[in-house]
Amino acid sequence: MSTPRLLAALLAIAIGPTELLHAAEPPFDVAPQNSDLVVDQTFDGPLGDKWHINTGSWTVADGVLQAKELPADKHAAAARYTVQTDNAVYQLGFKISDGTKAFHFGFDPAKGELDKKGHLFSVIVSPTGWRIMKHVDKNRPQEDPNEVLASSDTAVETDRWHQLRVTTWGPYVTATLDQTQLKASHPTFGVKKPTLVFRCAGDGVQIDDVKVWNQRK
Repeated sequence: MSTPRLLAALLAIAIGPTELLHAAEPPFDVAPQNSDLVVDQTFDGPLGDKWHINTGSWTVADGVLQAKELPADKHAAAARYTVQTDNAVYQLGFKISDGTKAFHFGFDPAKGELDKKGHLFSVIVSPTGWRIMKHVDKNRPQEDPNEVLASSDTAVETDRWHQLRVTTWGPYVTATLDQTQLKASHPTFGVKKPTLVFRCAGDGVQIDDVKVWNQRK
């Protein structure tokens, strides 16, 4: 890990998630300053070659991406979109259904960035609430398990559109879901992220208007 990232990681440990030094989040659909729009997915046509389907059903219909888990997979529906990000702002619209157990939007660490096997972190939404979770290191599940860093028990209404906006800055994460905001930090978060990870447990998540702004160097 580079010296600036190491210092940021140590700072994150020292101050904790309730004292993060974030500026106020801009409104939805407003581009952050000093950034470039690198993803703008409206699903007006078929999925392009940047999308990689791992498990489940992922289809474009009526101008939105529709995902559901397939029982035969014995795994949540999972898909990835290839884009390199570091400090960035991510935004999307989504709709869950009564059959949705959980919708995940998250990240993998780039190869060589961490001594870890598995996902980095996710924002996880269910009808009963939502949370930011650091994922388990599959090589060391006892020493480094899943860890919920921030959570809200505000119900997420089914069958209506919601907006999610996530900002990553070094080890810090701010996530805004409609009018509710969560903040968290972890030393491992300040790494390059080669993909956006989408997962659906259960039957029925719709996704639209995925945008990503990369912070300029």
